[in-house]
Amino acid sequence: MVRLKMRKVVTKLVVFVGALFGLLSGDTAAEKVAIPASGTWINVTPSGVDLVNELSCGNYGSTTMVADPARPSDLYTQFHCQGVWKSIDYGLTWSGPINTGRGGAGASGAGGLALARGPDGRPPILYSAGIRGTGLGFWKSTDGGLTWTNYRVAPGGDRQDFYPPAVNPWDADHLIMCGHEMNLIVQSHDGGRTWSSVPMADGMHQNGGTGILFFINTGNPATTTKTWLWTAQGTGGAIGTWRTSNGGVTWARVDDNEHPHGQMQIYQPDAAGVVYMPGIYSKLGAGVLRSTDYGETWIHVGADIYQAAVFGSPNRVYAMYAWACGDCVIDPALQSTPQPGTSGWARMSTPPEMTIGPAQTATVFDGTKFIILTANWRGGLWRFIETSTLPR
Repeated sequence: MVRLKMRKVVTKLVVFVGALFGLLSGDTAAEKVAIPASGTWINVTPSGVDLVNELSCGNYGSTTMVADPARPSDLYTQFHCQGVWKSIDYGLTWSGPINTGRGGAGASGAGGLALARGPDGRPPILYSAGIRGTGLGFWKSTDGGLTWTNYRVAPGGDRQDFYPPAVNPWDADHLIMCGHEMNLIVQSHDGGRTWSSVPMADGMHQNGGTGILFFINTGNPATTTKTWLWTAQGTGGAIGTWRTSNGGVTWARVDDNEHPHGQMQIYQPDAAGVVYMPGIYSKLGAGVLRSTDYGETWIHVGADIYQAAVFGSPNRVYAMYAWACGDCVIDPALQSTPQPGTSGWARMSTPPEMTIGPAQTATVFDGTKFIILTANWRGGLWRFIETSTLPR
């Protein structure tokens, strides 16, 4: 455990030291400059959602944002203690909670969502995993979020608190998932009905932190199934980032980079090898790392500032920062660059009302322009429309 400093802003600046993982400081932020391909951020948080009170499950707001690949107008998010909400107009308006059927309470705890394409003509498959409240454990919906079924994750034993799973982009039934503050990776090949544990390297073991795990899409179903990237919650770089190309039989440590407490989002613009990874402790520099070989080796790009999520469109790559900090006010530290993301990174401004960056984002295309939706913890939901409509 590393003792770190962070800034928490309320009505004045309060500086404190705590034995916490992955706390961030904006003191090294790059100078903000205008970027030609800018857009406008608007707050699209639905009225009636409580982003202030703790409620029944320890309310940290919204930490996931997922889009239906078969219906790009349809997006889903989950508000802690307040259920699943849906948009059918590219994130402009939201209705919910929609989890009103049998087992719906399972999607109303402190958790988040993952989404897989449903069978032809059917709603998407929604997966929910939670760490507190009625949503503790792993849950699945096959009717677009109305009804939910709980499946026990046997390797977790009495501990059923998990982060949302990663879904194999080639196989909606293949899931990998990390235990919350456990040295545990689990895998399912039947859509979450049954689970098995995955071996971890000794160097990946962490007392009290939660790893975050991703599939790396190699463009080949057979190799994607076994190619994963795992990062530790911030320890100062002692554990770092690990990669497997054989489904966890063996692991290789590929960088010191780690993720902020509670979140991380990587970005693959395609399946040609480029992967972007945000983070906080790489010896290459804090912020965004870029790989051209599916995560085997990395270089640093962009500003040397802490980042938690990388995302993009065919036009641009973006990165922002946040962590699981409750009522903290944190600079979202938005930076961006034109594709292919190798140079030209610069800071972009965000509205002062955006008090924290996103835990997760989704990019959709409405036929004319690219639209980015973000789930910003207790900062609510935000929507960004790019002014550029064609790749630059």
